[in-house]
Amino acid sequence: MINPLDQTSRLDNIIANCKRRPDDPFAEVGPAIERALAAGVSAEDICLIIRSTTYEAVFGTLYAIGDPGVDDNDVFGLYELMATSPSAKW
Repeated sequence: MINPLDQTSRLDNIIANCKRRPDDPFAEVGPAIERALAAGVSAEDICLIIRSTTYEAVFGTLYAIGDPGVDDNDVFGLYELMATSPSAKW
């Protein structure tokens, strides 16, 4: 979920998919990426922002699952797997 987003070609895939399915949830992301690129934001920076957001979502989910108050804490510490630099490769 995280590492594929370090390839700028993924942005082209996102844009194309949003054009193919304009009524899908978040279909407005494709045009937003196009506007950011047109405004001079580098594809690498956009990928870094998306990758960071994905990292935070995954980390937050794993942290919540590892909460001692959730399901007798069967997965305690699972979030620790994500507690490294977002630049790390998994």
